[in-house]
Amino acid sequence: MVKQLLLNRAAVVAAFALASGGAWAQGLDEAAAKLYPNYVTDDMLLNADKDAQNWLLYGRDYQTTRYSPLTQVNQSNVKNLKAAWQLSFGVLDGQDSQAVVVNGTVYVTSSYNKVWSVDGATGKVNWKYERELPGDVFPKLCCDVVNRGVAVYKNKVYLATLDAHIVALDNATGKVVWDKKMGDYTYAETFTIMPMALRNKIIFGTAGAEYGVRGWIAAIDADTGAPVWKTYTIPGPGEPGNDTWAGESWKYGGGSAWITGSYDKDTNTLYWPVGNPGPDFDRHVRLGDNLFTNSNLAMDPDTGKIRSYFNYTPNDPYDYDGVNEMILADVGGKKLWLHGSRNGHIYGIDRVNTVKSKAGQEHKCVWVTALQRVNWTKPITPANNCKPVYNWPEKDVVYDKVTTDIAPSLDGGKEWHPMAYSRRTKMVYVPVYDFAMDLQAKKMEWKRGEWYLGAKVLNFNAGAGHIKAFDAATGALVWSKSQSEPATGGMLATGGGLVFYGDPQGYFNALNDETGEHLWSFQLGSGVYGNPTTYTANGKQYVAIVWGAGGGGIWPLHYADWYKKHSKGGGLTVFALD
Repeated sequence: MVKQLLLNRAAVVAAFALASGGAWAQGLDEAAAKLYPNYVTDDMLLNADKDAQNWLLYGRDYQTTRYSPLTQVNQSNVKNLKAAWQLSFGVLDGQDSQAVVVNGTVYVTSSYNKVWSVDGATGKVNWKYERELPGDVFPKLCCDVVNRGVAVYKNKVYLATLDAHIVALDNATGKVVWDKKMGDYTYAETFTIMPMALRNKIIFGTAGAEYGVRGWIAAIDADTGAPVWKTYTIPGPGEPGNDTWAGESWKYGGGSAWITGSYDKDTNTLYWPVGNPGPDFDRHVRLGDNLFTNSNLAMDPDTGKIRSYFNYTPNDPYDYDGVNEMILADVGGKKLWLHGSRNGHIYGIDRVNTVKSKAGQEHKCVWVTALQRVNWTKPITPANNCKPVYNWPEKDVVYDKVTTDIAPSLDGGKEWHPMAYSRRTKMVYVPVYDFAMDLQAKKMEWKRGEWYLGAKVLNFNAGAGHIKAFDAATGALVWSKSQSEPATGGMLATGGGLVFYGDPQGYFNALNDETGEHLWSFQLGSGVYGNPTTYTANGKQYVAIVWGAGGGGIWPLHYADWYKKHSKGGGLTVFALD
């Protein structure tokens, strides 16, 4: 017994010597330990939905819900919400970003690919990264000089740049760890996306459909930037779906992938949205369903292989870009993804069950609901798996005349600005556009790095905007709040019973999540195109919003008149209770 106690004591002493720097006692030549501030592990990301204090991913969690369980700011006290601090970006034009938060540190981007690290409680700047962009990149940008945020992983933050690089920055200093070219901006492959960090990979997609770029999604090693896989969204010859493109139109087929996807850890499935075909408005040169444009893909995150898909708007002549986010929700006894489309509908798609198609396996549609007035198709129903029956020739887009009053406009429906799903109410909150457009097609020859729209006439007609709440299990409309303009920023739902969003007039708003009653607003001084997020620092809840007029789509044309009385601007404003 005494011998055993002495042996145990010796082991304890040796362990203490090692822990306290006495590695020599174990015969080691070298021993070291490093501690990185705000280190983000796989476990943190995989369980982000259970972490109330941080905002780690594009939609806060891999399910992309944009729901925070925080309750400190709630329906009873939101009227006392005040600006706590503000960060000026020092640059103009569109601000599409959001605050990403790790343990009280905010990471945020601006237009022109600037990045800041900021103390989330005080607004004190820790560091700033500024990128020098090549002058010839700007004509290759369809929709302003925007960026949607950085990915956080391990001891780095990852920025996708307008000139098609991925840059890894040290999260404590902002210094460049590595900078890798991933695309060719002279071909109009440009990045506006917030990358996704997933199991030691950084996943992202390219923009460029308006230039006839063949879209793709790619993954790289998070430590080194080395390529892991790359999947084209437009299938080439011999690949499933290539026969849905007439002739060689697949070469210029679009299918951008510039909105961050979602991930189901239980099935190890990556979900990624894919945008419009090219040319945007001339379907006649690309007859067929044009897969996988205007589709949502289910993919193997380890290989990039497409497992299955759902296609919303085949052979689209309206630029009903299908790139909007996918929310993963388990409701009504089913595993669904929720998708609000620019084609004017919101969908509940079965994540489990599929049917065989020519291009592989297509998911089943459980429910579909029109977001506003729709006339380009006959009513869409689950009876034929929610496929449209086009209202042609009346609403077809042709060469020899202007087709008027096509509803909705190319902005939607729902633009890219993300909706939110509340785990509290089981409702999905959608920023809705309710406008129409006039279109005439134009024959164009594709030229590298040049616009490839296929449009002669594009007019935007009067309308309105709405915030609408739908039952996520059935698609039934629960409430609607109308306004003169759409919500041009993303949505945030909270456990405090609130829905936050910004609008193009510069107001940041809070609504009652059960009724839509307007409870609070704050004038930011410029139109809102960024997304709200919320977090805690030192036990206090903060609500953050990126603001600054600009961005893409038809709606910003409104600012030609708006700027006569208002100004551009760009910044991050953070609110807290008194």
